[in-house]
Amino acid sequence: MKIKALLAILFSVMLVFGLATITNAQTKPDENQKSTDKQKDDGEDEEVSSAERKQVKISAEQARRTALERVAGTIIEEELEKENGKIVYSIEIRDTNKKVFDVEVDANTGAIVNVEEENEDEESGDDDATEKSKESKEKSPVKD
Repeated sequence: MKIKALLAILFSVMLVFGLATITNAQTKPDENQKSTDKQKDDGEDEEVSSAERKQVKISAEQARRTALERVAGTIIEEELEKENGKIVYSIEIRDTNKKVFDVEVDANTGAIVNVEEENEDEESGDDDATEKSKESKEKSPVKD
């Protein structure tokens, strides 16, 4: 009789600890899971850590000047971000024709990495229109 009671208590304790472990694992993902959640599988931007910000060699002002030399206009938004593993200043500029360009300046070298014209569909998050726009640009003939 004492053995059955002891086994019942032992089983109950194991059950409680097992459930507590499962609950804890579900509510607090481990650090490895958190780091993979922050990374984007589709090549989108990542957060720049404070340590990485301190290592940046080009100031935001220098990046602005470089971007405005490439696309004349008014800066409407800028941010420091990591894109494809490279830290860049992403600077959105509206030119005199009201077109918006995203100019990416390497935060370590000051070189322009990418210049891309934004369209209204991309700004509103319309992925289908973005794909159609990309397809039409690829199909359009190049004029000299």
